[in-house]
Formats: sequence, structure tokens, C-alpha cells
Amino acid sequence: MVMMGIEFTGTVPFSYVYLHGLIRDSQGRKMSKTLGNVIDPLDTIKEFGTDALRFTLALGTAGQDLNLSTERLTSNKAFTNKLWNAGKFILQNLPNENDTSAWEEILSYKFDSEVTVVNLPLPECWVVSKLHLLIDSASASYDKFYFGEVGRETYDFFWADFADWYIEASKERLYQSGAGGKSVASVAQAVLLYTFENILKVLHPFMPFVTEELWQALPYRKHALIVSPWPETQLPRNTCSVKKFENFQALVRAIRNARAEYSVEPAKRISASVVANNEVIEYIAEEREVLALLSRLDLQNLHFTNSFPGNADQSVHLVAGEGLEAYLPLADMVDISAEVDRLSKRLSKMQKEYDGLIAKLNSPQG
Repeated sequence: MVMMGIEFTGTVPFSYVYLHGLIRDSQGRKMSKTLGNVIDPLDTIKEFGTDALRFTLALGTAGQDLNLSTERLTSNKAFTNKLWNAGKFILQNLPNENDTSAWEEILSYKFDSEVTVVNLPLPECWVVSKLHLLIDSASASYDKFYFGEVGRETYDFFWADFADWYIEASKERLYQSGAGGKSVASVAQAVLLYTFENILKVLHPFMPFVTEELWQALPYRKHALIVSPWPETQLPRNTCSVKKFENFQALVRAIRNARAEYSVEPAKRISASVVANNEVIEYIAEEREVLALLSRLDLQNLHFTNSFPGNADQSVHLVAGEGLEAYLPLADMVDISAEVDRLSKRLSKMQKEYDGLIAKLNSPQG
């Protein structure tokens, strides 16, 4: 091919050659007609979709063979669906294109400006900072042909950070308005749109069809995604806000785990007291509505203090991180009468088992 290219065009047809490993079956065997384990890509596309197949194949580690399994394809099909549903959610929560004043607010946020990023609320600053870190890492990996690393990092950021955390946090903001300034909703809308469109750009080489479809559905798209510029690198980020939000996440996880351990009904709102130093309380308390939403807390009975609450001895004590604790009143976590009844029945059952074992031990035939 190189010789023919030089012969007919006078130039080398390409500069790089990328050699990938073999695509094997789920058991690591080489595909062959004899074994009957050949996977037809056309059948796979019909069942899982072209983008899911491309993404699965591209996630292979350079220099190693890839075992192609139904589980991997199913997982990446679910990822494609998650991406589509995230796009639908964002589109449903953006203003109408005819609402020029709302769009002026949204487009006024310049995320390449350090001043803009640093002054964003904590969840927004966190997700934008994480996005900018991802763009730097993905760009460097693309340059080195580490396609699998790009795919895995983008998968983790989209699912674990953007979808599971920021989209959920944004729901609290989308229908609020701030007094005398830009609406709280516009901040969330701007960050949702900016983050999502950059995720589409990074994912486009892997998943060209679904990303292009979603890109074309976004407002004010002048050009196709395939010809849009690659995101800039070295964009501003606030590592301090990233660490603060990680503390916030640890607190939410601790409360969620406690709710699950005590089998608290998902819809039930519970009280909580957050204990930390004044610096931590300041940034956690600023996001009290988001904390209440994500942890299913009663906002009216959510308190912040730098000392132990008065009901500490009757509460579930949680340590979310160094210097960050929470107390959840047992009265909210447990139905006392039902729990006493359950434990009484359990005690009665165990007593009968104990009496039976003692009787057997004392039996002359024993």
C-alpha cells in the first residue's frame, strides 16, 4: 500500500500504522469455523448496535488480545442508552430557542475563564474541573494511541461523575431562581450543556452515530460534530473544589449506606446533624438543598454544628471523613415498636432452639 501510494500519488498515504491484538471469543479462543465460535459483526450490530460494538472493540488494551463477550457488549449497550437518556434529560430542561433572554444567560458563562470556573457553585465547579482534567488526559492518550484508556476514563467520568452525581444534583437547581442576578437554573443549564457537548466530542471517535445524533439535537449547532473543533486543553480547574466535593460525596455515601443498613424506606425523609469545623460546614451548608435531595434528608431538620448534638447518644454516628461526621436520630431510622416486636420474636425463637439443644444434651440417650 505504501509503495502504491508513492507510485500513484507521489506521497506516503499515511504516517502511522496501528496494530491491535486479536479479537477472540469470550473464552479467549481464536475464532475459527472449526470451533464454530465466529462472531458475525452484522448480527452483533443488530442486537447491540454499531456504537456499542465499536466502543467494546476500542476499549482493548494495546498489545493484548481482546475477549469479545456478550457481557461486555451488553454493558456498552447500556452505556449507549445512558448517554441517550442523559441527552434527553438535558434537552428537556433547556429553554426554548426562542427564549433569547434565557439563552443569553446560559451562553454568558465562559468556562475557559478561570474567574468563571472558580466562582461557580461547588457541584458545578467540581464537574467542570473534572471535565477539564478529562480533556487533558484524553488528548494526551489520543496522541499516544492509548484508545482504551480514553474510552475507560470517559466512561467513568460520564457515568460515575456526570450522570450519577451532577445530573442528580442539578435537578435541585433547575427550577429555582436567584434574587437579583442570574437564575440558579441557568447555571445548571449552562454546565449541563457545556459538559455534555464536550463528552460527545471526546466520545465521537468511538461512538460516531449516537454522538452525532445527540449533537445535532442540541440548540445552536452550526456544524456537524465530526467537523467541530476538538476541546482545548489546559482549561482552568479548581482542585480545591474537587477535594471539597469529594468530602461532600463521602457524606452522602455514608448517609445512604446507613439508610440501607437500617432499611429506611427510600421515600422517607430523615433528620440529620452534620458536625465539622467551620470551614467544612461553610461549603457543605451552602449546598444543603443538594445534600437533602441526594441523601433524602428533611431539609427543615438538617442542622450544621461544630460540636456534638444533644441527642448524640440516641443517634446513628457516621464518620464520612477526617473532621466530617453526621448524626442520624434513631427515631427516624427505626420504627422502635416494630423493631422491639421483631427482636422479641427473634429472641423467643432462639430461646426455643436453645432449650431444645439443652434438652438433647441432658438426654440419657445423648
